[in-house]
Amino acid sequence: MKKYYMIGNTHFDPVWLWHWDEAMSSIRATFRSALDRMKEYPDFIYSFCTPPVFEWIKKTDPELFEEICQRVAEGRWDLAEGWWLQPDCYLASGESYIRQGYYGQKYLKENFGKYSECVFNIDSFGHSPMLPQILRKSGIKYYCFVRPERHHLALEDPFFRWESPDGSAVFVYRAENCYSKNLAHQLETDTTPHDALIVYGITDHGGAPTKKLLDIICSNENTLFSTLSGFFRIHTPSSSRTGDLITGDFGVFSNYVKIKKGNRIAEYAALNAERASLIAGRNEQITLDSCWKDILFNQFHDILGGACTKEAYTVAENMMGRAVMSADEIKHFSLQSVTRQIQMPGKNPDNPWNIVAWNLNGTEYDGYMEAEVQWMHEFDPYTKGLCLEDSDGNRYPCQIIRELSVIPGFRSRFLFKAKIPSVGYKAFKLIQTHEEVSKAPVSFPCVETDTFSFLFSETDGTLLRVTDKKSGKQLLGKALVPVAYRDQGDTWCFNTSKYEEEPIHPQFLGVEVIESGALLTKLKVNYRLNESKLSLYYCFYQDATYFDLEYRVNWEEKHTVLKLETAVNSYQHTVSVPAGSIQRSENAADMPMGAWLQTDTALFLCDSAFAYNMHSGKLGITLLRSPIFGDLRLDQLDDSIDYDFIDLGVTEGRMRISFAGDPCAHTDSFNNRPTMIIESNHSGSLPAQNSYLQLLSGHAYVSAFKQNENGCILRLIETSGETQNITLTALGRTYSTLLSPFEIKTLQLCEDDLIEVSLLEEPLS
Repeated sequence: MKKYYMIGNTHFDPVWLWHWDEAMSSIRATFRSALDRMKEYPDFIYSFCTPPVFEWIKKTDPELFEEICQRVAEGRWDLAEGWWLQPDCYLASGESYIRQGYYGQKYLKENFGKYSECVFNIDSFGHSPMLPQILRKSGIKYYCFVRPERHHLALEDPFFRWESPDGSAVFVYRAENCYSKNLAHQLETDTTPHDALIVYGITDHGGAPTKKLLDIICSNENTLFSTLSGFFRIHTPSSSRTGDLITGDFGVFSNYVKIKKGNRIAEYAALNAERASLIAGRNEQITLDSCWKDILFNQFHDILGGACTKEAYTVAENMMGRAVMSADEIKHFSLQSVTRQIQMPGKNPDNPWNIVAWNLNGTEYDGYMEAEVQWMHEFDPYTKGLCLEDSDGNRYPCQIIRELSVIPGFRSRFLFKAKIPSVGYKAFKLIQTHEEVSKAPVSFPCVETDTFSFLFSETDGTLLRVTDKKSGKQLLGKALVPVAYRDQGDTWCFNTSKYEEEPIHPQFLGVEVIESGALLTKLKVNYRLNESKLSLYYCFYQDATYFDLEYRVNWEEKHTVLKLETAVNSYQHTVSVPAGSIQRSENAADMPMGAWLQTDTALFLCDSAFAYNMHSGKLGITLLRSPIFGDLRLDQLDDSIDYDFIDLGVTEGRMRISFAGDPCAHTDSFNNRPTMIIESNHSGSLPAQNSYLQLLSGHAYVSAFKQNENGCILRLIETSGETQNITLTALGRTYSTLLSPFEIKTLQLCEDDLIEVSLLEEPLS
């Protein structure tokens, strides 16, 4: 006889259309109700597990928390969520999802004495393809989701085996029609051909399963109170899937750029702080744990998806700022404690300053960077030329660019190109050349560098063509064209499948030359759309295999999306996802994009754009969209109401379009540029150049390099799909390891060996 495994649950949003403090009050009442139902229904099992929510209870009602602990020990309260909370599963880094499991499982072990085997991710807007590996290596075997629903993704069976590219797999169930208000009808009409899993209870704002629901279950001979693991342990799926599970409700992939960009900044800040404190030998674990918990909380699917109220984002941005500031303090304190020990190449009185460039990425930085130094009042005012020289006597030309202040002779800002070792530094002495600073001529509409030729349209400012000068090959056609579309979607785009198709072209206003010199030509192309203004800053470097685009938008268009469109020859492309990448083809609606997207001719990297479409012969990267905050569109909009619209005002961002190199290395060098320390002349015991982690052979992405209670953790990700024999040096020792295709490997560094551990940093069983 077919059985229904009934999972009593509250899907709870700690933040959505309300603040966290209101949610805290609601969930206390929910937990009290759930515990009361357990007394009245002896077979009832309740499933809920969100560590930051448990912390609210622990701090406000310790007696209630203790009662929960007792029910967990009895098996009546199921810890069916091994992550910190239910995050958006596309827009953060792979390392963040690893930390979701690390901090979530660690909390459960410390407070309840056990790990979870499951993750409830009911309301997230999609599930990226590397998650099965991350879940399994975090001790999680089972996964339950709802989105994408049937109308977005047809499944052979809601119960299936989901496999990552490396072969890791979890059992998955799509809990269709969960939290039904008519449970009796759902049970009567269910057509699942085998035993089914039914999630019942209350959703969003809190509320435990009611007596009415429990009575229905008790009266049905085919139902039994259960847990997620109780169902999964005795059932085996008959179908399998690979790839991602993605919703068609695409608004969340581009909403509210500020919080998405802030999350990326915070992730890099925390990773940098971990690496810097490891190098400096400083134990900052308590503060780093707090940083990560703030970051992970803000990755909650409604927060990171731009689906909350305007007021809720004030709190989210404050929390993100707390994480960034705390992490940056650790980084700078650590780096300067090491920098003071470096033998500087400069000498008094010949050299006023030294520049120490710290690269905390896992690959060598080879490219352009900027620094700024102070003259007055330590020195005489200075407005002439500069160059850098390393300890071996090699000189690095500098181009003087506009400083951040506007006081002549007070400070100088300059651009230079150099190689900085991975997770290391390089020191340079600064030399005043006393040469006059002059600007090189720029011949618009054709701009030339040593590597490329760029042709613009004189009528609308469009970049028409990028040509490789050595081969004569055209690398890009019409590219990065600003185009707007009317957007009648609600916040999530529940009510639409794509934007309107008629393009709206901003008015071209003209071109300005911002910088011109031996290393960099920078053009500003200006546009207007009604009351909105858009400036595109093209940065052409003399001998780089890439160029950069900076943009600044002052947006006043409601219900409108803004894109930069580039002509493509093929719809086949590869796009980054957390801890990996996936191949996609044509898609009219927006899809989520990690830090990069690669077409057949170019690599596009973005620090502030997170969605794109590939349609009508064009790649359209979404810069912003402006729906109403929290608009579920259950009724007609009232034009007399002064609604709050998302992403009105100023939005700024950067892109890099590259024609060579590894996407992952490019991503870090683009998003996580070297940290510059302006240092006086002094002696020291450390050399003028050093690396604390370097891959000598093989290819891998360094995801984490940090301290733990047993020493040092190194996490590597294989991204090319090929077995890698890795040789590396770390903290002065040489190690070797083997990486399988698409493997995430976590290693504990010992004196003479690398020991593989789980993502929970525990020995493998």
